[in-house]
Amino acid sequence: MRKPAATPAGISSRTTAQFHRWTVLAFFTISFCLVIPSIIILLKLTSTSTNDNDYIRSIGKPPNASHGGNADIGQQNDNKSTTQIISNNSHHKPIKRSYKQTSFPGFSNTITEVRCGGHSAPTCAECPNGNGAAWCNGECEWDYKTHTCGRSSKLAHIHPDYFKIIQRYAFQPVVNNNGEYVNVIMVRSPFRDVDDEHLYNYYKEEVLFLGISSFESFPLSSPNPYSAKFESSYYLNMFPGFLHMMHQPAEHFPSNVTTILMSQSDFNLEEPYLFGRQQQLQNTEILYDFVYSGGDQDVETDCVGWASYNKNFSFVREALEVMCSDEFNVTGVLVANKNKANTKACTIPSSCDGKIVQTTFLDQRQFFTYLSQARWAFLPQICDASPRVSTQAMSMNKPLLMNRNIMGGWKYMLPGVTGEEFNDIHDFRAQLRKILDNTRGKDNPYTPLKFVRENYGNAIAGMQLLEFVMSHWGDRIDLPNGTKFLVPTGA
Repeated sequence: MRKPAATPAGISSRTTAQFHRWTVLAFFTISFCLVIPSIIILLKLTSTSTNDNDYIRSIGKPPNASHGGNADIGQQNDNKSTTQIISNNSHHKPIKRSYKQTSFPGFSNTITEVRCGGHSAPTCAECPNGNGAAWCNGECEWDYKTHTCGRSSKLAHIHPDYFKIIQRYAFQPVVNNNGEYVNVIMVRSPFRDVDDEHLYNYYKEEVLFLGISSFESFPLSSPNPYSAKFESSYYLNMFPGFLHMMHQPAEHFPSNVTTILMSQSDFNLEEPYLFGRQQQLQNTEILYDFVYSGGDQDVETDCVGWASYNKNFSFVREALEVMCSDEFNVTGVLVANKNKANTKACTIPSSCDGKIVQTTFLDQRQFFTYLSQARWAFLPQICDASPRVSTQAMSMNKPLLMNRNIMGGWKYMLPGVTGEEFNDIHDFRAQLRKILDNTRGKDNPYTPLKFVRENYGNAIAGMQLLEFVMSHWGDRIDLPNGTKFLVPTGA
């Protein structure tokens, strides 16, 4: 057998060494090309927030810039998302706050109770009344070690006297998206007596009090001749922040007061929205052109008095002369225009007989039923800081015929989109004709539901309120876990 040809000495070892060097070089080259970019991608992914609430929305500005409005605090927070603000103020161990100001002396003159769940008692200790843990709920919590009823641990983030404070009309509680109370109280009206002012001064360092325009022209003195008078400057400088309805807040508030264009009527719109959807699915018949909400009218004095002034009923009578004429033949509903006994109604023009329905004071669902049967809502009032019927109507996709001079609610009016506006009786006829022609035909151009769902409601206004509070007073507030927005609550 022939032997294979001899290989020169050293060739095999050199080839093997070169092969190993190229192999090592190729390994490191491939590693660099694959591993380093992967690390960079991972770093970018981990540095990007994926929170659904991490968005930027300028707060305190009306959707329609042409109405004027004011900057308030919007520009200050354009580069801060709600998530970032909460992160800066709450991603730490909750503060164990100690409260020195408790048991306000004025409480001794009033009956104050704690809510035990389905009943009340003077103190948590008295809630069980011999019935044990089952009767210790609400503001209170059962301690199974000591078998006693004490203040709920879920309320550790609010002042011990919080619920005593909000028993007074002027003071309005604030809750989060889970219905949990936070240590913020809105002052929604002038103080009813000197005790209210003393109470505010007693607790103002331990509870965050903010003003809110929800009553007549508060914080300005009311033009209503039936209302108590005070100097407007008295309340304008009282609170560190204010939720207002003014076109130009800087002309009224001092520079040390932080403001935001926000109203009580911006919130709690799910109920009318769901009611409106249900009525739409049921193809509710339209019976009226309009609905007017008179609050709780002064029927016994023929709608002359405090409530009737606020709802501008003197103008309503004047407008009805036009509306009920043969030219327009308007049909409508005047809510709360009869006494509760249903025996007396406010006088209206005789030409409205058979065209206008007058009702007693209605509960919420009864009012929504009438609203669902109408084409639009009539808001002639001027002295109204937060007309909830406006956003309730829009949530049911009903446009508005609104007085251009209304103190609050002007921000909801986009002519041709959410309804029409008038200045006084001189242009009322033309605006009435416009909204009648637009709503009586098949091609209704108004889109109030779209407008209100995109700009108001708890998820939007509530997040703005949370951002407003935490960006300015975050060091004073311990939020319950899971807080996504805040809502002023109560009637």
